[in-house]
Amino acid sequence: MKCMTWRGNNNFSLDEIDIPKIRPGMCLVKIHTAGICGTDIHITQGLFPSPENVILGHEFSGTVVEVSQNVDKSLLGKDIAAHTVGGCGKCESCKRWTKAHCEVNRRRIGGFSQYVLLYEQALSIIPSNLSLENASLTEPASASLSCVEMLKPPPSNNTAVVVGNGLLGLFTIYFLKQIGIEKIISSEIDNQRRNLSKQFGADILVNPIEENLTEIVSSETNGYGADIVVEAVGNPKVLEGCFPLIRPRGQMLLVGVNPKGSKLPFDLYEMHRNEISVFGAFGQGNSFERALNHLPNMPLTNIISGRYPLEQLPKIIQKSANLEGIKFVIGPND
Repeated sequence: MKCMTWRGNNNFSLDEIDIPKIRPGMCLVKIHTAGICGTDIHITQGLFPSPENVILGHEFSGTVVEVSQNVDKSLLGKDIAAHTVGGCGKCESCKRWTKAHCEVNRRRIGGFSQYVLLYEQALSIIPSNLSLENASLTEPASASLSCVEMLKPPPSNNTAVVVGNGLLGLFTIYFLKQIGIEKIISSEIDNQRRNLSKQFGADILVNPIEENLTEIVSSETNGYGADIVVEAVGNPKVLEGCFPLIRPRGQMLLVGVNPKGSKLPFDLYEMHRNEISVFGAFGQGNSFERALNHLPNMPLTNIISGRYPLEQLPKIIQKSANLEGIKFVIGPND
């Protein structure tokens, strides 16, 4: 089978390797769609730790083409969304944190390949009203859902600000509205992304280059600040600008992945005095299947900006890094 192996920096090689052999408790999946994530981009830029000489891609969908003897045979031929780890359900991480960080079942080959061998429990069958291509968005949707579920907003008269309207920001806006946030302010410099935020549930759209976000948030909250502020960019300077937006006893959610080694860029005394809660949010938690079932209800028409063959992955990662679209996907078997 063909796969694209990351060799460090911006270097990839298109390789021919054997199709993985079936193992107990596992299924062989033919990849239909694999999404390019911001984490994949950060890995190539040296901003996110990863070993070299691996197959990246953790957002994908496909079809089950083979199962081991001890796996439910009805899975054969099923269209599925999947993640690269199937939690054992027994280790400390599975029981007290998330199955996505299982200590026993490690990450498998990524989705930038024609086939991938996965644990049965990593698979979720796609609803009939969702396309295989859109099902590849399950992992980022589950990450946003898991993030939002950490929050404890006031039951009424609540306001949230989402800074950054990339895919994670858009999904976060959607789930904030689902949990009852009454007023959502989205902040984004890109016109396409900012306009899409309205479709996902944002009430007030702000271009922070042309408008003063701090003044708008103050005006919309009677001078108190927002109950929830979400940083969905992954940039310490942007995070620094988020701190003045939050009210006392407010909650700040870090959805964007900051570079390894970054420090909190705001006054810790003020954080302490104003009793601000800061949540780090990373990965899908245990919300994968629930997020999958939300996708048919989302306005996904303009989310996927282009589909490309496996051979073009290095070029499309650069295209994504230049913020030229919302989500680019790869079809390894196209």
